[in-house]
Amino acid sequence: MNVKGLSNTEISNQFNAFSSTTAYFGYLRLIQPLDRDPPNGYRNWQILISASDEDGVGTTFKSVKAVTITLQDINDNAPFLVNEMPVKWPENRNPGQVVQLQSNDFDDVQNGPPYTYGIDSEASPDIKTKFSIDNDYLFANVMFDREEQKENYIPIRISDSGVPRQSAVSILHLIIGDVNDNAMTEGSSRIFIYNYKGEAPDTDIGRVFVDDLDDWDLEDKSFKWKNDISHDQFRLNPSTGMITMLQHTGEGEYVLEFTVDEESTYIPYHSVDADVTVVIRELPEEAVDKSGSIRFINITKEEFIYVPRDMQSPEALSLKDSLQHSLSKLFNTSVSNVDVFTVLQNENNTLDVRYSDHGSPYYSPEKLNGMVAQNQQRLENELDLQMLMVNIDECLIERLKCESSCTNELHKSSVPYMIYSNTTSFVGVNAFVQAQCVCEALLLNHCLNGGTPRYGENDVCDCIDDFTGPHCELVSVAFYGSGYAFYEPISACDNTKISLEITPQVDQGLIMYLGPLNYNPLLPLSDFLALELEKCYPVLTVDYGSGGIRIKHQHIRMVADRSYQLDIILQRTSIEMTVDNCRLSTCMSLGAPQGPNEFLNVNAPLQLGGSPVDLAQLGRQLNWTHVPTQQGFFGCVRNLTINEHTYNLGMPSVFRNIDSGCQQSVAVAFSFGIDRNFIVAIIALLLIILLAVVVQKKQKNGWHEKDIDDIRETIINYEDEGGGERDTDYDLNVLRTQPFYEEKLYKDPHALQSGRGRDPNDIPDIGDFLGDKKENCDRDSGGLTVDDVRHYAYEGDGNSDGSLSSLASGTDDGDLNFDYLSNFGPRFRKLADMYGEEPSDTDSNVDDEQGWRI
Repeated sequence: MNVKGLSNTEISNQFNAFSSTTAYFGYLRLIQPLDRDPPNGYRNWQILISASDEDGVGTTFKSVKAVTITLQDINDNAPFLVNEMPVKWPENRNPGQVVQLQSNDFDDVQNGPPYTYGIDSEASPDIKTKFSIDNDYLFANVMFDREEQKENYIPIRISDSGVPRQSAVSILHLIIGDVNDNAMTEGSSRIFIYNYKGEAPDTDIGRVFVDDLDDWDLEDKSFKWKNDISHDQFRLNPSTGMITMLQHTGEGEYVLEFTVDEESTYIPYHSVDADVTVVIRELPEEAVDKSGSIRFINITKEEFIYVPRDMQSPEALSLKDSLQHSLSKLFNTSVSNVDVFTVLQNENNTLDVRYSDHGSPYYSPEKLNGMVAQNQQRLENELDLQMLMVNIDECLIERLKCESSCTNELHKSSVPYMIYSNTTSFVGVNAFVQAQCVCEALLLNHCLNGGTPRYGENDVCDCIDDFTGPHCELVSVAFYGSGYAFYEPISACDNTKISLEITPQVDQGLIMYLGPLNYNPLLPLSDFLALELEKCYPVLTVDYGSGGIRIKHQHIRMVADRSYQLDIILQRTSIEMTVDNCRLSTCMSLGAPQGPNEFLNVNAPLQLGGSPVDLAQLGRQLNWTHVPTQQGFFGCVRNLTINEHTYNLGMPSVFRNIDSGCQQSVAVAFSFGIDRNFIVAIIALLLIILLAVVVQKKQKNGWHEKDIDDIRETIINYEDEGGGERDTDYDLNVLRTQPFYEEKLYKDPHALQSGRGRDPNDIPDIGDFLGDKKENCDRDSGGLTVDDVRHYAYEGDGNSDGSLSSLASGTDDGDLNFDYLSNFGPRFRKLADMYGEEPSDTDSNVDDEQGWRI
């Protein structure tokens, strides 16, 4: 006879049905203890048992019977309070009965009531003084003043009547109700508003604030505009004091003035003034799309924006303001360039904050999140807050939102939301991410790097030279062993396909790293992927968070100056790496993920060429079985695609020591096996020589600065700014005379003869000297024989102002020689074509197959 259990999986895990080999009956055996009580237990358990003869072989008869097991109750659950919370007790009331305590117990009634109540022995002396319990009633022993303490948390120990007795402590939350027994005084408040794309509709932005110790007294107050002068862009509710910003209100700072009236049973009628400063800032869509995000823990939205009343100076900062200042220092930008525009409260006492920063244009999310993650500990210390997650990712915890593939989708709304905290109110952008259970590649709907959409064709771009990606991406980047570059992260997918091309120059180094940037004890996820070059062979390490697998490729040896194609496929149950599209078993390297996890869950930026992270220390903290090398990659990486998304490799968000586009000149030097330091020395020497040539050319041509007049004897330097050279046909050569110390083109035979007979010791006659000079001037064939008048503006020696007319007369075509621009490389080719010689037909942006793409 064959006996089988036919129940569902949950019940099958509790029981085991089997047949006896010595008798014609079966046994039903309990594998695990059964629970009778809610929320996970059942009073009755039913199991379907199938019995068949002949051990189920051949022609058999089978019967199915239901077996029901009824569990007896034991007292294994303690009672707990079920009163509606919070309980309210008004201030200024005499001591008395507060509330009747109510409890429940998951056990049967024989192990439940009646219950016994008492203030827990571990309660504070203050609680024991103020409250007492008689039977099942809570009593207040004193009169309370809400202005002294607004709420109390009372620990109450409850015991049942079962055997053995079970007891536990429940907390009763009691709020002291407010009575309007304090007069108000003048107040000032500030409201900051982010208007997303300037599209906010009519929006409530906050109430008029007056300084008042009471806070449940709104019905005793009335509000109006001061002197009945209203504002065109704002509306006031006279009963509640709520201010509404009207649609199309422009950005800027507005000062609103109000008068508030109050009267109650305890205080007479009186009026005070109140002012509200409203600051509105429009936020473009780019700021939200490129925002970074942080999930804080153990903080409320009101606490985050609140400025304490005793710190109402202009220098006082809320936690939101402090975060803004810390981020500006981290990114080395002005505080005004940092926007903290989203503050959303979650159910589990976490707070989601989104921010942006910009120079021109806005910084990418990879830069913002990457730099914050690297400096997380320092920021937490400055803010005295804990960060649960940097870069909010609803897919990070495996199977929390989706059973398979998971992608984050950013939702944005033009309808703002308000956070109100008396003196400070904040109106932010409603932006948040939601998990979508699909594997979607990042799709671009625009052209990058100066490309333009092709007219009449969808998703096609016309790109400038060297940008060869489908959306004008610069698809190559080089590293020199000490650099790295950050790019956008990937999504968790059932099937992730990674493809890239590498041209190594050394035999080892870290090519790619995708994993955490720091150790976060609140969320110690250990997932990572590392692609390395080890002794000329690629090595892939993958850890889904439950153990790492290291795959070594041993078939194709990667030598310097050759390009190799690498393809990686990540699946739930297998990991594959292929080199040069070789599908032979010797070319393919396979492995299986370790442990129960099935996805690579990482929200940090993708890193190429190396990593700034101390991987050895991080590996120890996360208990990695395999730790990637810290040595950076030396070579070129091209054409990286992940799930059909082409990466813009030449334009990383964060980088160090990279060469965008893999410049050919450096690659050629590498191909000869020259040492890197020698290459750097050669480049430096070439730059010095180039600088010397340029300086010499500038000094020779003088096109970059004004000519210094070559005037001798008694003529003072000046700038010709009179009637204009062209107007007077003036020629500066008339002022240029042969200096007496230069070699003459003619010789006076009489002077030569007289010079031979002169004694060297004779003292020369000054009259003869001046006469000789006069004769030289008379014989000068270039001199003018007729005196005339020249008009010019004398401005003294050393004048620094130049004449615009000298730009034309002081230079010629030979001075403007820009041929050297063609030697500056591909980035200056357009400039060289405009000002230099015509480009050669043989120019190309791609070298032979042994070179690098430039």
